[in-house]
Amino acid sequence: MLWKNFFFVLLLVFVSFPLLTAQSTEKWFLYSRNFFTVLVVIKMNLLQNSSFMFLLAVFIGLFLPGLAESLKDFVIPVLAVIMTLSLIGLKFSDIRATAIIPYLLLNYVFLSGIIVLSTLLLIDDRDLMLGFFVMAAAPPAVAIVPFSKLLEADAAEAAISNAGIYMTSLLLTPLIMLLLTGSSASFFEILEALIILIVLPIIVSRFLHIKRTKESINIGFFIVIYTVIGLNVENLSFYLYPVIIIAILRTFFSGSIILFASLKKETIFETSMVRALFASYKNLGFTAGVALVIFGEEASIPAAICILFEVLLFNYYSALKNKIKL
Repeated sequence: MLWKNFFFVLLLVFVSFPLLTAQSTEKWFLYSRNFFTVLVVIKMNLLQNSSFMFLLAVFIGLFLPGLAESLKDFVIPVLAVIMTLSLIGLKFSDIRATAIIPYLLLNYVFLSGIIVLSTLLLIDDRDLMLGFFVMAAAPPAVAIVPFSKLLEADAAEAAISNAGIYMTSLLLTPLIMLLLTGSSASFFEILEALIILIVLPIIVSRFLHIKRTKESINIGFFIVIYTVIGLNVENLSFYLYPVIIIAILRTFFSGSIILFASLKKETIFETSMVRALFASYKNLGFTAGVALVIFGEEASIPAAICILFEVLLFNYYSALKNKIKL
């Protein structure tokens, strides 16, 4: 499957090159029609494959970053749509404080603590540091809920806990950001981002009943990842290594510690896996958008790199699930 997706990436990059280098509007529309025709013909369910879409976005962003500057102003609106679609399945009416607290501590104390501590130890660049601080302040990934289902964990517990944490994030996120970033961002800038990317999506999602959202979410993340990578392509190699180390620490390291510690205490697998997910997944769409708009292009690099490691982490958890449940 990995090699199959790799060849699809190469083919799609080849057919998308004229689209990204078109010199006129007429040619752009002609090439875009041909590109999307090829996309549909190659594989009908490509848009449902999150790993493939994220990989494709990074690949094109690295080698054909020409459109990134033009797409920069669309990042926040696209993220607002992604957040709205992602929150449709969460039921806020079932929130219980006792269910929220352990997962809140795992995400906002344990995981955020690892992000902040490793950033202070490994990162010297101010913009990258601010990008990681935004990540530490971000709520958990909405994808924790569908991931719980796919990993045969307690999806109901994950959904209730995530919904509750999103409500508490309305207070926690701006406070943590102000605490960590100091005077680098104003309270009103943070509040504006919070309203656009969390408050409004929560409200709007209550009125939507859309069943098939995965394709739209993947397309949205494709645009965001491509834009972030494309804007930072010249600086990416210089900052790559310390960012990768932190990405590994806040995904594979943090998740593995919680998973195996929980299993060692004879906690059932279903609960242990939910704990691991909350200990290793942050809302990186929110992170990328806020970092880009408030702190600049370079501050969005940590989110772009960590998105890839979170995709790989899901495959790691899947392999562990099969081994543990044998």
